[in-house]
Amino acid sequence: MISSSLKMKRTYFSIAILIIIFIYLFIAQKIGGNREEKLFIRFDTTNINGKLEYVKIRYHLCVFKIEGIDDEFYFDPITSSLNDNKLFEYFAKKGDSIIKKAHSEILKVKKNDEIYQYKFRRPNK
Repeated sequence: MISSSLKMKRTYFSIAILIIIFIYLFIAQKIGGNREEKLFIRFDTTNINGKLEYVKIRYHLCVFKIEGIDDEFYFDPITSSLNDNKLFEYFAKKGDSIIKKAHSEILKVKKNDEIYQYKFRRPNK
C-alpha cells in the first residue's frame, strides 16, 4: 500500500513537470514568433528586383533567393485571383523575375511576359 506522503511527493513531482513543460512551450513560442517577425522585416524593408535562384519551404513559410543577393527572403504568400490561384512555392521557378518594392503589399512574379501578383500575410504582433 502506498503511503500518503509518497502520494503527495508524486503529486508535487507531477505538478513540477507540468510547470516546466508550460514554461518551455511559452519560451519556444516567443522565440519562434520573434524569428518570424525578424524574417518578415528583412523581406518587407528590402527592394527586390532580380532573377529567382530557388524557392523552398522553411519554418512554414516560403523562402526564396535572388541571384546576386546573399540573403534569403521569407514570406507567407496568399493564393488568389491576382495570381490565377497558383501556389507560389510550386509556380515560381528558377529564372523568373521577382519584383517587390520596400514596404509594398504586393510581390510580383514575371514569367513568360505575364505578371502574377502575390499579397502576403504579415506576422501577428
